[in-house]
Amino acid sequence: MASVFKIGTTSGGITSLDGLTVAVPNPQPEYQLFRAVKRLGNMKTKGFGPATVIWSFSILEVGEVTQLYTFLSTSPIYIQTRKQDDSLGIFEVEMNWPAPKQDGDHAPGFYGFRNGLVIEFIILSAVS
Repeated sequence: MASVFKIGTTSGGITSLDGLTVAVPNPQPEYQLFRAVKRLGNMKTKGFGPATVIWSFSILEVGEVTQLYTFLSTSPIYIQTRKQDDSLGIFEVEMNWPAPKQDGDHAPGFYGFRNGLVIEFIILSAVS
């Protein structure tokens, strides 16, 4: 069964992660309505910034990390991912690679693998 998580450079050309040149396993997705939530002086919370999607990968091979890195650009890309209610949505996004190492952590004894890679997608618009 093809992955429900997809990525591509055009809305009509998104490919499932397991259908890429180097297949990538499914991420653990997190859909956030706001990029940051702050507690106000009256103890209420308020969201700031755009909606974001976080894809977390527990462990990837170097080739899988490289495959995902090919989509990093200054131009918007498109992803299909799960939303808060677990329904699927296609979004125009900007891809951020927030980890300073850019290729995940290097775990001792796991040569050729990276763990803890987190990719942030800032949602620009939903594609119908």
